Amino acid sequence: MCREAIVAPGRVGWIAALVALAALAGPADAEPARALVSEAGLTAHGLPGVRLAVITPVEPATPFAAVSPVLYLNRCTGGCTVRQGNNDARNHVSSIPNGTAASYPITEFELVNGQGGQAADAEWAPLVRCMQEVYAPYNITVTDVQPPAGTGYNEAIIAGTPDQIGQAPNVLGVAPLASDCSAIDNVISFSFANEHKGTGMARVYAMCWTAAQESAHAYGLDHEYSFTTANAANAHSACNDPMTYRDDCGGEKFFRNETANCGETANRACRCGATQNSHAKVLSVFGASPLPTIVAPPSAQILELNSGDSLGTAVAVSAGAQRGVARVELYFNGFKWAESAGAPFAQAGQPNPSPYAIPVPSALPNSIVDVKVIAYDDLGASTESATVTVTRGAACTTATSCAKGQKCESGKCFWDPPTGEIGAACSYSQFCKSALCTGTAEQQICTQSCIPDSADSCPSGFECVMSGPGTGVCFFSSSAGCCSVDRGGGAWWLPVGLGLAVLGLIARPRRRRRR
Repeated sequence: MCREAIVAPGRVGWIAALVALAALAGPADAEPARALVSEAGLTAHGLPGVRLAVITPVEPATPFAAVSPVLYLNRCTGGCTVRQGNNDARNHVSSIPNGTAASYPITEFELVNGQGGQAADAEWAPLVRCMQEVYAPYNITVTDVQPPAGTGYNEAIIAGTPDQIGQAPNVLGVAPLASDCSAIDNVISFSFANEHKGTGMARVYAMCWTAAQESAHAYGLDHEYSFTTANAANAHSACNDPMTYRDDCGGEKFFRNETANCGETANRACRCGATQNSHAKVLSVFGASPLPTIVAPPSAQILELNSGDSLGTAVAVSAGAQRGVARVELYFNGFKWAESAGAPFAQAGQPNPSPYAIPVPSALPNSIVDVKVIAYDDLGASTESATVTVTRGAACTTATSCAKGQKCESGKCFWDPPTGEIGAACSYSQFCKSALCTGTAEQQICTQSCIPDSADSCPSGFECVMSGPGTGVCFFSSSAGCCSVDRGGGAWWLPVGLGLAVLGLIARPRRRRRR
């Protein structure tokens, strides 16, 4: 199992931290513990910033098909008791309590001032809602009503303090994690709500962060440190995913559809693979939810531009999303000409909405222009703005003043909807459904990007031809009897994209180099 601790620098010194590690390590016959320590200050929510993670013996794995699609959030109303033993959530038994007692009483969910019961409903209700939103994309029921007898579930106790089950001071969460990262069933995770500081929604989001992370360990998720590619959040930081320890951004956290490096205070390989995608991992366990999402969709609005205006050098946009905006796309006369990455996530999350100023490409021809934007979140949910009709320069009169392949009608330069499939001959990218037309001086085709030497990176009959370090485009396979191209990394391709006049070197076709 994975046991996590957070120790306050001002309250627990390094000697005490080592004692805490020893206490968390478990019995002497356990596998060697691995401790990871961060020297961060306080988090955005006022939580202690030194975190300790100890990996101890794991639970037996359960086949995905046997994992119950129910997560029970237990606030321990009036107090609850957990017994030590082999994991059995239905009978309130857990292997996590660290001590010799037969049973471990846990106090009910409380506000930071110690009030429980109805007084704590003001934070419990939005906490339950937050957990339901975090798991909304998946076919799992998140409830604070205990399922009836005979119903399978995993349990997330969100109450009490760490000392009540023999854990070190200021431990915020403890949960089981299978050694093969498969999902396990009938287990209890602990999120010590009464140890969380702060008030209002800041405290709610902090507790939700802990409870989402701890409950997800039972579904096979590891900790995450950074995304492998820059994303709409904060460059590579995984701070907006609940599986992180990072506190460089806050707000509500969601399982992200991003490839991530694992780690607590630095990148490391994941326990079960080189990287992890937390959204894909949870989706693989439960599948997609058949219900409409309860997470608010993105919003998108064009600002400071009204119908009849002249188009300037940039389009001002307001866009937001509960999960955060991943990107905003700018369309002119039905075609995407530009896009902007989502705004950075701050200590309260990504501002919703956030302002954007998307530059107008210089290659956009003069004409009457229908302008709209589309905002997307990281799962692809999108919202279109209202369309604003403006003029760039003057209305077109003939297609000769428009971009390559465009028509001129009613004063507007525009492309017909793309019809070119992969492999179709083309002369401009907007003809292709993939929005990519490239090739040699003698032949250009609709194609797609690919990864050289990666299996199934291209459709049948095509091979991935290197166009740069680690990147390529799909072109006809030499076995198909079409023209051969140099695979030595030379710049043989002609990039054409989004209607922009991109300079490319066109080389004469050369036979493949013999190896």
